[in-house]
Amino acid sequence: MPITLDILKQLFPIRTLSDEELNAFVLGRKSEIYERGAVLFKAGEPIESIHYLLEGTVLMELGGGETYEVTADTAKARFPLCCGKQYSATARAQTDIQILRVASTIMSRGVAGPRSQQALIDPSDEQIPAGVRESRLFQAFIQSYKDEELRIPSLPDVAMRLRKAMLHDIGIDEAARIVQLDPAIAAKLIHIANSPLYLPVRPISNCHDAVLRLGLTATRNLVTSFCLKEIFRSKDPYLNQLFQQQWRASVKLSSLCYILADENEGVSREEALLAGLVADIGVIPFLYFAEVFPREYWTPEEVEATIPYIRGPIGTFLLKKWDFPANLIEIPMLAEDWYHDSGNALAMSDIVILSKLHSYIGTRRMAELPAINSIPACAKLKDGRLSPTYSLKVLHDAEDRIRKATQFLET
Repeated sequence: MPITLDILKQLFPIRTLSDEELNAFVLGRKSEIYERGAVLFKAGEPIESIHYLLEGTVLMELGGGETYEVTADTAKARFPLCCGKQYSATARAQTDIQILRVASTIMSRGVAGPRSQQALIDPSDEQIPAGVRESRLFQAFIQSYKDEELRIPSLPDVAMRLRKAMLHDIGIDEAARIVQLDPAIAAKLIHIANSPLYLPVRPISNCHDAVLRLGLTATRNLVTSFCLKEIFRSKDPYLNQLFQQQWRASVKLSSLCYILADENEGVSREEALLAGLVADIGVIPFLYFAEVFPREYWTPEEVEATIPYIRGPIGTFLLKKWDFPANLIEIPMLAEDWYHDSGNALAMSDIVILSKLHSYIGTRRMAELPAINSIPACAKLKDGRLSPTYSLKVLHDAEDRIRKATQFLET
């Protein structure tokens, strides 16, 4: 099969390369043919090539009898069969197949470049649908963003005071005094410190002991998480409904991040909880803008169609304004950057990416996304695998802990 521009423009991340690179690539390029039963690669082998399925069906063997299929001309086939440092599955041809094989460096060219790090929105970007780019709401919002006129929500007072105080060498007593400025937050902190999540030896009844048990860093992250719900509000009934939907989705994501961090070493579970809550925080300034923009100039459909293209850059912009640490500032831009590779060690971005992809299991969106085990972040987990079946088992086993983590944020 000759490789054409039309084929390349369907494949992620190859389609992000320039037209000059794509045109040069297709010259004389043909697919590779494998007969039924052939093994393309084996689990555990280092990855040197990226494989795209162009024709036929491939069986991905994860070990322990667990498998899944990838068939050409489906959404899954637009992504590499596997990527990262080493193959997380064995790929076996179920039928005669045709494969496009390229160097693994294509992933860093197409994904891990400046796009993941910058917080800019290009209104002429052709990956943004024309209907979004041409809407008055989008154009006015981008202009307001460029002119630095966006309404930026303030981090609630207790969270801001605690974060600023911890830039200096404060102790348990001072941290407890700040938390006690908000009795509702203090009560939540005592509640969570007494919960089974923290395996308490004895019950505690005051804020000082709660901070002592949790530690200063965990207290800061939990207090910030508890306070964020206050900014997910609008006077417009439709926009307020969107705020509440976004809050519930963020709570679900943060709970998954908390559990996944708890199951693995090297990432703070309280910081992971906060990372999940701020992954889509860029929606907030956009919905605030829509609230004051003339209602006759936008429709609910335009608002919902615009959100996926602004929440990453605006989220990073907002977290910079709030003086968040660098590893959290990058989260909104990376949360759905499925092929971002943070390096050899498990990072906060890996936890959020895996949890985000995990959160789509059982939804229509999952059909358009890569398999969980095929992305670089998966290979860094403690057990080295995370498939849909295994993910659901982890969720089932941790159901009670997820419910408790969710409860603290929703009440």
